[in-house]
Amino acid sequence: MPDLILSIPGDNRPAYLRIADGVRSAIQTGRLKPGEKLPSGRALARLLGVHRHTVGAAMDELVAEGWLQSGERRLRQVSAVLPSQFFEPQNGKPSLPQNRKHQWRLVRSAETSECGPPDNKRYRYAFQGGQPDLRLFPYDEIRACLSESLRRSPATRSGYANPAGHPYFIERVEAYLTHIRAVSGRKVIVTHGTQEAVFLIAQLLIKPGDKVAVEELGYSAAWDAFRAAGAELVPLRVDSDGVDPDALAEAAAQHRLRLIYLTPHHQYPTTVTLPACRRLRLYDIACRHRIPIFEDDYDHEFHYRCQPIAPLASSDPCELVVYSSTLSKIMFPSLRIGLLAVPDALYEPLLRLRMIVTRQNDVLLQDAVARWIDNGGFERHLRRMRRVYQERRDTTVEALEQAQARGLPVTWTVPDGGMALWMDCATDADAVAKRAAAKSVHVTTESAYRLDHRPGTHLRLGFASQTPNEIRKGMTLLMEAVAEQTRRPAAAVSD
Repeated sequence: MPDLILSIPGDNRPAYLRIADGVRSAIQTGRLKPGEKLPSGRALARLLGVHRHTVGAAMDELVAEGWLQSGERRLRQVSAVLPSQFFEPQNGKPSLPQNRKHQWRLVRSAETSECGPPDNKRYRYAFQGGQPDLRLFPYDEIRACLSESLRRSPATRSGYANPAGHPYFIERVEAYLTHIRAVSGRKVIVTHGTQEAVFLIAQLLIKPGDKVAVEELGYSAAWDAFRAAGAELVPLRVDSDGVDPDALAEAAAQHRLRLIYLTPHHQYPTTVTLPACRRLRLYDIACRHRIPIFEDDYDHEFHYRCQPIAPLASSDPCELVVYSSTLSKIMFPSLRIGLLAVPDALYEPLLRLRMIVTRQNDVLLQDAVARWIDNGGFERHLRRMRRVYQERRDTTVEALEQAQARGLPVTWTVPDGGMALWMDCATDADAVAKRAAAKSVHVTTESAYRLDHRPGTHLRLGFASQTPNEIRKGMTLLMEAVAEQTRRPAAAVSD
């Protein structure tokens, strides 16, 4: 076919891909017709001034895409039906009903309450609860540990592994839980953060229509996991001492509760530490009614005033507590390393479920973190961040005290620990948040932590991710928003 003229693109891609483009273009523009035979590979190679193997690779590419068909003695011809014609009408009738899109049948709820992290381009100051200061993490240390993990037996850590987690890492976690949190005698399963832990427990223990008791105010991401399992949520009152045991007693008398979700260490979002007397009463009610407890201990290490109260899971004679925690607050959220410490009866069922959901964790990363723990980096970073976050908490309190001295109606309780502070601004918190957003300040309002999203007067001020200077500047703008809203006549807002 001496009159065949191909237009070959002149870019930096391999020659065979550019030749394939030229032949494909000739077919698409009609210079090569369906069924038409192409010159031999040798002839095309002479025509294009390339090696015949290069032409062969280009032809193989087009055969794979459906533009060409192979014939005898490796001769190629243009396909009778081209890829661009697959969905064109045949005999005047559409081959597929393209005039309507497929209507998907969704059989599981996937609605979420969380709005996600604030847009850093929009906000200059973000009082985001639970967000560590990622600028202070010793990335070089963990990078060195990752490199060491790759050097030592990389093949054994690159394949499929135990769905419970990397044994070396689990040993370090078990030792840490025993010595620091007094949680022992449990089977540990490494998860992709707390959210997967909640999801797994919800899928294992909850069926549609089951009642789950949750704190109101509470953590909406956990609620989403329970709802996805078909649960109906029963709110438990939260006051200045945390969740009210009387509320659990009333709920247990009225409903067949299948699970209780609690954040007793630093109640989310109010940051209140649940007193020991309330913990004992809650546990007693759960035992008498045979209701499992999911204990979410998401930031245990950041406690400033005194030693933390031991978790519920540290004394669990009825073996009804599922304990969960995470490294996201100590290290960084994208790490996605959490843990479940569960009674023996739940261990194997959870592993079987995990095999279906995610199969296993990132073994290499767990190995690196275990090495970081062994060489002391984990403890050094933790001690440093505890001091840093306590200073930032105190800076936030100082800014509130100054605002209060100027006559603003703000009140708060200094939290014993945690990464956030719960402030009452005595006015519509959602309106304050809108005014603050206009000043490039992000805050989260009380309504985000209520089951019914009812508006309130409280704001959750996360202080961990900002420097003292950033906190002062951001609080100045936030207090301006409070002052502006306070001066406006407004409808009464429920507590």
